[in-house]
Amino acid sequence: MPKQTRDDSTCPENKALLCLETSTSVGSVALVRPGGMLARCCRNSRTPHTGDLFLKVRQLLDDFALQPADLLGVAVAAGPGSFTGLRVAVSAAKTLAWTAGVPLYAVCSLEALACGAASRGLPVCALFNAGREELYAAVYSWPEPGGPARRVIDPAPFTFEKLCTRLRGIERLVCLGEGFRARESELAACLGAGLVRVPPRYDLPDAALVGELVFSAPEKFRVQDIFRFEPFYLRSDRAQLRLKE
Repeated sequence: MPKQTRDDSTCPENKALLCLETSTSVGSVALVRPGGMLARCCRNSRTPHTGDLFLKVRQLLDDFALQPADLLGVAVAAGPGSFTGLRVAVSAAKTLAWTAGVPLYAVCSLEALACGAASRGLPVCALFNAGREELYAAVYSWPEPGGPARRVIDPAPFTFEKLCTRLRGIERLVCLGEGFRARESELAACLGAGLVRVPPRYDLPDAALVGELVFSAPEKFRVQDIFRFEPFYLRSDRAQLRLKE
């Protein structure tokens, strides 16, 4: 299991945030502390993230001799994205947080993806494929490094034409995500010199970025009613089910 460890004196020993990200075919589970990632396990598969999510969680916790009650909380990328992936991850996060008696945090999957390029100092447009020739998209900026994000364009499903209309008003813009790569040449023609490209590794959702967002503004992402919380479905279940898992 791939892992990375860092020393962080600001976090109590054996305390970390458990983070889940299954919005697309690239799923990951991570333990994150305020200073950075403690460990991460990734999976890239077209099959749903149903059979092994709890196994990955258990392996990570066992590697660091942690019980769920030892966690600082559980954080989940709650959508938009794959209907099955979101349903499984949110259900797992709710169960773990409730049974362990720790806080539950939920972040927009697009915001977590965009967070990976926050250090560029430019607005970031994160895009997922939404099926039906549409894209899930949102634009974020970070007024202060390490601080909370500001929404420039709210998360929503867009036709390509509508998205281009919205993006043309932004002078320079980082675009990333699987949705961007699928329409890269068209977006380049739409945005011209204003498009800022980043390496393909930024296109991959990452549970560690979910934790980074939560630590930047914990109360913004804290779920007050664990029982009633649902994934951020931007479209009906039928539309979500049309997505490739």
